[in-house]
Amino acid sequence: MLKIAFPYQEQINRAWQSIAFNPKYQYYNASDWWSYTVEIANNSWETIQMVSVDKYDHVLGFLGVQVDRVPNKVSNVGVINFGEVNLTFSKDFFQFLTELFTKHKFRKIEWYVVCGNPVEKMYDKIVQRYGGRIVGVRKQAVMILGELCDEKIYEIFRTDFESRCHHGKG
Repeated sequence: MLKIAFPYQEQINRAWQSIAFNPKYQYYNASDWWSYTVEIANNSWETIQMVSVDKYDHVLGFLGVQVDRVPNKVSNVGVINFGEVNLTFSKDFFQFLTELFTKHKFRKIEWYVVCGNPVEKMYDKIVQRYGGRIVGVRKQAVMILGELCDEKIYEIFRTDFESRCHHGKG
C-alpha cells in the first residue's frame, strides 16, 4: 500500500541504515554512502515522498520525486526497494507514477538511471510501454565504487501516458 513517507521517517532510516553499505544499493545515492539518513520533507511543495508498506504496515520501499512547479514537472525519481522484489512494491511503484499524472496533474516526469543498475531494463520497458523516451546518455557522469559510470536520461509526458493507459485509468 502506498502512503505518505513523513510518518515513517524512523522506519525508512532504519531500513536505509541496514543496507547503506551493501553494493546492491550503490546506485540509489550514486555512491553517497556517507549519508546515513534519507531526508524526509514535511510537505509536498518541493518533493513528493511516499512509502510502500505491507499489510502489517512495515516499510517495503521508498519513492520520491523533486517537484518543479513552474514548468509543472517532476524529476529525480528516487525509488528504493529495501528487500526482495515483490508484487506489493511493484504495484505501489506503478501507482506512484500514475498518481503523479492523475492525482497531482504533473505534465512531465523526467529522471535518470546509472547505467548498469539492474532497474535500468525496467525503466526502458516503462518508457516504451507508456510513450516515454530515452532522452540520451551522459558519458562518465557519476562515480560508483571508484568507477566512472554513464547515466541514461528518461522522460514521459502525461498526454502520452494517459493515451497508453486508456485515458489515465491504468
